[in-house]
Amino acid sequence: MKSIASLLFLAGSIAIGSAAAGQPNIVFILADDMAWHGTGTQMESGFRRSAGKTRRTPHLDRLAKSGMVFSRAFSAAGMCAPSRCSIQTGMSAARTKFSGNGNFGTTSREVTYDGRRNKGRLMLEPSPIGSIDPKAITMAEHLKRLGYATAHVGKWHVYGGGPGQHGYDVHDGETSNKEGNSKAPADPKNIFSMTRKAIGFIEAQVAAKKPFFVQVSHYAEHNAVQYLEETYEACLRDKNIANITPVALRKRVAQRSAMVEDMDHGIGTLIEKLDQLGVRENTYVIFTSDNGHYRDTGEERLLRGDKWWLWEGGIRVPMIVSGPGVAPGSNCDANVVGYDLLSTFVELAGGHPEQLKDVDGVSLKPLFDGKLPARFTKRSLHFHYPHHRNTALHSAVIRGDHKFFRFWERPGSMYLYNLENDIHEGSNVANDYAAIARELDREMDRHFAAVNASQPKPNPNANATYKPYDPDAPEAAAHVNNPAVKKPNDPAAKKRERQKRRDAKKKARDR
Repeated sequence: MKSIASLLFLAGSIAIGSAAAGQPNIVFILADDMAWHGTGTQMESGFRRSAGKTRRTPHLDRLAKSGMVFSRAFSAAGMCAPSRCSIQTGMSAARTKFSGNGNFGTTSREVTYDGRRNKGRLMLEPSPIGSIDPKAITMAEHLKRLGYATAHVGKWHVYGGGPGQHGYDVHDGETSNKEGNSKAPADPKNIFSMTRKAIGFIEAQVAAKKPFFVQVSHYAEHNAVQYLEETYEACLRDKNIANITPVALRKRVAQRSAMVEDMDHGIGTLIEKLDQLGVRENTYVIFTSDNGHYRDTGEERLLRGDKWWLWEGGIRVPMIVSGPGVAPGSNCDANVVGYDLLSTFVELAGGHPEQLKDVDGVSLKPLFDGKLPARFTKRSLHFHYPHHRNTALHSAVIRGDHKFFRFWERPGSMYLYNLENDIHEGSNVANDYAAIARELDREMDRHFAAVNASQPKPNPNANATYKPYDPDAPEAAAHVNNPAVKKPNDPAAKKRERQKRRDAKKKARDR
């Protein structure tokens, strides 16, 4: 339950706006563990491999054609629970302290350092908080204040008593991963039952003439892989899958492709219902993923790293937005992040995001409207994973084209990458751009201080022979220089694309 103080704050001093006539509906669709190139749509115009050649997503492809595709969308964290907490609260993982999976369901807000879990390592990791802060005001609570009916269907995974304790009128309870492992062959990953629940909620709100917000939080494409048998058989026959060898790999790729195609079908059914109910033109549909792809799916590894890591493979995600005022077939290359969604939804609903307290995100509505305010070219995005599980202790900050890493067990070393020229993060340019690296290093410290972030600290019992993760080691970046995944080296095409972006930015500023 929310505290009395929180309820009073929500009802009164959070004067972000009030219910208004003609408010748009908001349908937020969240995939699980989907790669940046996990749909059939190019996430970066002109970069062919930013679309998955083994992915069959006709409904998401149509959604993209009806709206805007974001080439530089990032999840707030490299794994599901921290990312989902940031989405709900508008806060970075450093601020929430829910920065890693573990301690799930704990009611304690205390961060501890357990030397037994860090035996021999150079640094002690802080324990992650294991549930959403009961004092945090979620996107659903803000939208209820603005007159919206709210629903959460599918995976919750941030504990705290479940969605009903955090502003959602209709929900599936305090779900995590296991609830998505359906026992019904006709309902893989609960895709179709979730779709029916969302549609039922929408139909009720349309009948009541009430604006609605529904988050459809899919379990797909998280392991375990589930799919309709007929979808799988069709994928096996697909020309981009049928010739994959060996056969075991072909089957694995077809299975995951089938799971995604089933999810795409559920999304298409939902969007078709919006059309049938006559509310599509007044509804924003936002699609993205909680983090990047799971390792070893059998498919092409386009970007460095994967789930858990803050490399691009772990946090660069697909994002598509369609709705009122969003130009069909448009593209946006501004840096955006999952914790921007709360502020965005508040503004879409008629509220005032600039009045929100203790949030790190900004509203993306100007981008939806085809504008590019200067703040989007200067802002910093913050990522924090100070944990050992499956990775190394590391944090990152992105500003403009540059991405800076701090690997906590390599003090004094700086890692800087230019994402425009080196999306695969294969060339550390910190020595060439030392001033930028130092500034982003300081920017990281400023953010940590502002949000009182939990940070690793030296291990007094460190083993002198312990070797920390080395980002420059060949095995750490084995696929980075794979020529098969590089952008086409076509200088003329690159020049045209740069000019196209400059023209678009100038047009947006002139509006």
